[in-house]
Amino acid sequence: MILYFVRHGIAEDWAETGLDQDRRLTERGRKRIRQCAQALRLLEIKPEIILSSPYPRAAETALIIAETLGAAPPVLKEQLQPDGANSHLLTECLNPEWQEVMIVGHQPNLSEYVAHLAGYGTNLIFKKGTVCRVEVQGEHGQVSWILPPKVLIALAEARQAKPAKH
Repeated sequence: MILYFVRHGIAEDWAETGLDQDRRLTERGRKRIRQCAQALRLLEIKPEIILSSPYPRAAETALIIAETLGAAPPVLKEQLQPDGANSHLLTECLNPEWQEVMIVGHQPNLSEYVAHLAGYGTNLIFKKGTVCRVEVQGEHGQVSWILPPKVLIALAEARQAKPAKH
């Protein structure tokens, strides 16, 4: 099984309501996530399910990725809210009917999930838009790659600059 952990894109510094939970992606954040999602499509990432924090910045990120990859709309999970990290969600994700699952959320939760699966400390850096691939066997996993947005965007831009072969 493969799990992809994705940190939400660049969000507003504050919401009109003053509540962190209401912050949305900025226009730049939406553009960068679209570019990152295009790179994921080039890498032939095909999650069977995308689970997302219900916070707008994460849900918007998940929806942009789902639309770009041609995946089903994301499923919002309260457990993916900031400070909502728990191993019960990972147990749910390790459902044998799925081969590829994408989880869109926040820091430090994402580092904690990867640490739980792969035995790393919680100091993994998830810049906004970073994607981490963890290959899981049983209850343990191994990080096969972690790509920051700059790398994903460079991949998408390089592909767009290169003419398609016929």
